[in-house]
Amino acid sequence: MEYFQDGITEKLHTFEVKNYDDLEIMVKRYAHLFLEDPGPGALLLLYTCILSRGAQKIMTDMDGTRAMLLGPEDEGSLCVVTLMLTGRATPYLHNGVIYVGDEDHYAVPRFGILSRNEIGLLVHCDSLQEDIESNVPGSRLKTPSLPVWVIFLSGHFGVMYNTNRELLHNYHAERRWPDAQVFWNNATAKAS
Repeated sequence: MEYFQDGITEKLHTFEVKNYDDLEIMVKRYAHLFLEDPGPGALLLLYTCILSRGAQKIMTDMDGTRAMLLGPEDEGSLCVVTLMLTGRATPYLHNGVIYVGDEDHYAVPRFGILSRNEIGLLVHCDSLQEDIESNVPGSRLKTPSLPVWVIFLSGHFGVMYNTNRELLHNYHAERRWPDAQVFWNNATAKAS
């Protein structure tokens, strides 16, 4: 196995916890490592997600497609986003399972988002990319349990939320949408 030295990977310590109370103790004990500025917080979060799900399950989630967790883009792939939002690294954003095949090949299942998520994902891309055009988020990502959405817009990610938790439970609350807060990364702000 080869890797580039980054001053973090070669110093990792892994812990296995069996119950929620032990997890809470570990998070409190090591939270400072995730919060250092500048620090390895994002990389540690990615490692945590990968180790929690397991490398073999992540490979299965990605369905043997060309999808990658990490690539040349700075922002990360949709597989990383779905891993962090749903716990599964699927490249497909549709609801449930669809079967894709033709008369020459057996139908193959594509596992999308299997249940309604607490945090949503909205995707908009100016140019039709092959991995995006057939990957419009289903209602399980569009209408999360909480009024919080990760937004993927023209290659950049942002976060949009509303402090009114009833927003998705009462259609009258949608009229108060101006309360929403939007956080966007610097790359998007500089591009406009």
